Amino acid sequence: MINITDLSKSYGKTVVLHGLSVAYQSGMIYGLAGENGAGKTTLFNCIMGLTGYDGSIDKASGISIGYLPAETHFYSLITGYEYLDFCIKAKGKKINRARVEEANKMFQLPLHRYASEYSTGMKKKLALMALLLQDNDLYILDEPFNGVDLYGCIQLKKIIRSLKAKGKTLLLSSHQITILRELCDSIDYLSRHTIVKRYTDEPVEEIERSILADIHVGM
Repeated sequence: MINITDLSKSYGKTVVLHGLSVAYQSGMIYGLAGENGAGKTTLFNCIMGLTGYDGSIDKASGISIGYLPAETHFYSLITGYEYLDFCIKAKGKKINRARVEEANKMFQLPLHRYASEYSTGMKKKLALMALLLQDNDLYILDEPFNGVDLYGCIQLKKIIRSLKAKGKTLLLSSHQITILRELCDSIDYLSRHTIVKRYTDEPVEEIERSILADIHVGM
């Protein structure tokens, strides 16, 4: 679905990514772990074409990607429903009120209210709901569990699993290795400007020991 080769990205003299190569196949859930500032969001922005880079990112023809950033901006006078309408039209589709109402049975959002007035967790739910209604092929979720309460975490896990069951591909970042291990087919560890290791069947304890060892090496 996506093949990334020798990807590099710098901001001035600050190197964020260098020589990064990775492949993402259809119908899989990929986790991305790394310390703050390791370049996880930069990698996502490169995939989305939101920033320039060196190297190549080859995507399957006609692929539709939905991106949930760590922080989503909402204009002050846009209701939840209007936000959904805008996001769906951005994909060249028309909003279906019945489908929105059906989807909102899970999210329970006050769509008549201004989205800027929502709590952090509610904003994340609204942004995720918009991606689901777009019916994308690939979902990139940057720290999707941040600011989400216990019930929201359970819902989000259920949604992620249901998307995979439909043959969708997901790429999600998190500092919570336990959650990544629970959901993902593999976990990529981003350190020293590149992906240094991909974990597949290793238990959480082994992954954490490996990451701690790598952090000590980098000090």
